[in-house]
Amino acid sequence: MFAASRSRRLATRWASAMAALVFAWLFLATEAQAGPCRSGETAVDYTVKSGDSFSKIAHAHGVGSAIVERSNPGVDPRSIRPGQEIKVCVEKESSSSGSSKSKKKRSRVSCGGGNYLVEHEVVRGDTLSKLARDYGSSTSSILRRNSSLDGDASRIRVGQTLKICGDTGGAHEGIGGRSSGKKSRTCGMRTPIWVHEVVPGEIVSSVAARYGVRRRDLYRLNSSLANNPNLIRPGQDIRVCPEIAPRERKRVEHKVRSGESLSTIAKKYGLTTRELLAFQRGKVKASDGLRAGQTLTVYEDGRVVPGFGAIDSDEGTLSGGVLLRSGSYYTTKASSLSWGTSKTIRLIQKAIAAYRQRSKGGPKVHVGDISRKAGGPFPPHRSHQHGRDVDIGYVLTGEHRETQRFVRASSSNFDAMRSYRLIKAFIDTNEVQYVFVDYYVQKMLYDYAKSRGVSQDTLEELFQYPRGKGRSAGIIRHWKGHDDHFHVRFRR
Repeated sequence: MFAASRSRRLATRWASAMAALVFAWLFLATEAQAGPCRSGETAVDYTVKSGDSFSKIAHAHGVGSAIVERSNPGVDPRSIRPGQEIKVCVEKESSSSGSSKSKKKRSRVSCGGGNYLVEHEVVRGDTLSKLARDYGSSTSSILRRNSSLDGDASRIRVGQTLKICGDTGGAHEGIGGRSSGKKSRTCGMRTPIWVHEVVPGEIVSSVAARYGVRRRDLYRLNSSLANNPNLIRPGQDIRVCPEIAPRERKRVEHKVRSGESLSTIAKKYGLTTRELLAFQRGKVKASDGLRAGQTLTVYEDGRVVPGFGAIDSDEGTLSGGVLLRSGSYYTTKASSLSWGTSKTIRLIQKAIAAYRQRSKGGPKVHVGDISRKAGGPFPPHRSHQHGRDVDIGYVLTGEHRETQRFVRASSSNFDAMRSYRLIKAFIDTNEVQYVFVDYYVQKMLYDYAKSRGVSQDTLEELFQYPRGKGRSAGIIRHWKGHDDHFHVRFRR
C-alpha cells in the first residue's frame, strides 16, 4: 500500500516536471522565433554581398536602417562582411496574399503622385509639420497613415516609427546613394532629393562640400544630424538638395608608389588630405611617412547619376526685371546691363549692407554685369541671361583701391580680408548656388581664412581648394576668367 502511494507521488512529480520542461521549451522557442522582431513582423534571412551596408539592405527590403540594426543586436553595422548571415524584420504577409513559401523581400511601395512610402524614426526636434516639409508631404497625410497618433499631432514621440508618403528616393539607386528621380518640392523644384549613403571616414562638412551646400542645409533636412553632427556613421542616409550633381562612387585600393605623398594622392582623387586620412579610419596619420607598396582606401567618383546632369541652365530670359541703381556703398555699370529678378536685386543689396557692417572704411563695392532688361543672350557671357547672376569685383589695395573697372587680383594688390568678408556675406544670404573664383585667388582667400582661425569644417564646406580645379566641391569653385572678379549665381 505504501509502495503504491509512493509510486503515485513519484509519477505525479515526474509528470509535473515534464510539463514544466515542455512549457519552458515552448516559451524559449517562441522567444527565439520572435527575437528582435515586433508584433506583425517576421524575420527573413539575408546573406551580405560585397558593397552592402545596413542602409542598402534596408532599402532593398523596404524598411528603415534602424529596423535592420534592431534585427541584428550585437552586429556592428560598420564591420559587416560578404557572406555574413543577418536577419531583417519585415511586415508579415497578409492572409490573403497566398501561401507562397518564398522568403519575402519587399520592393518600394508607391503611395501615389510619384511618391513612395518611407518609415521615419522620430528623433528629438521632429514635429509633424517639419516632417511634412522635409518629405514633401502634409501633416494630414501623416496623421491619416499613422493610427498611433490618433489624429493628434502632439502625440508624436521620440523613437516612434511613422509611415510617410513623400520624396523618399529610390527611382535611381547606385553606389553612393539613391534618388526619386523627380524634382522635389522640398528642394524648391530645383532638383530631386538625393539620399547620400555615408562611407567610412566621412564627416558632415565633407558631405556638404560634395554637393555644394552648407552644413545647415543638411541639418534642415536631417534632424538627427542637427541634434548631434558627430554621430554620423557609415551606412547612414543623409537627405540633400544637391547643387552639385551626385556621382556614383566606388571603393578602390590605392597602392602607394615611390615618391607619392598624402597630398599628391589626395589631389589625384580630388580630395583634401584630411578627407584621404579620414578614409583610412585611423590606420594612417599625417605624421606617418608613406612607403612604396602601402595600400590606402579611397572612394572614387564615377559618372553623374542619371537625372542630375543639368541641375540648372545658363540659358533663359528675364520677365518683370528690376534695375539695380548705384547706392551709397556700391557702384554699377551701365543701367542696360544691371537688371535682375527682384530676389537677386534684394540679395545683392542685403549682402553688400552686411559686408559694410563688418568692413567699415573700405572702398565701394564694384557691381558688374547682371542681365539685360529682358534677359536672353549676353555676349561674351555664357550666363547672365535670367537675372540670377552677378559679377562683383574683388576688393583691392594701393592704386587700384578705387578703380571703376575689374583688375586682376595678385598677391601685391589683393585685399584678402575684405574680399573674403564680401564673398562670405553673399554666401550667408543662404540663397547662393555657387560662387566662381579663380583657383589661385581661392588659395589666397583660403590661406587668409585659415590664418584667422576659421574652422577646418567651414573651410572644407566653402572651398573647392585644395582639392584641385577638376573636382567639383564646395560653394566657391574655379572657373576660367575669374581672376579679376567673382561670379555669384542665386538659387531660383
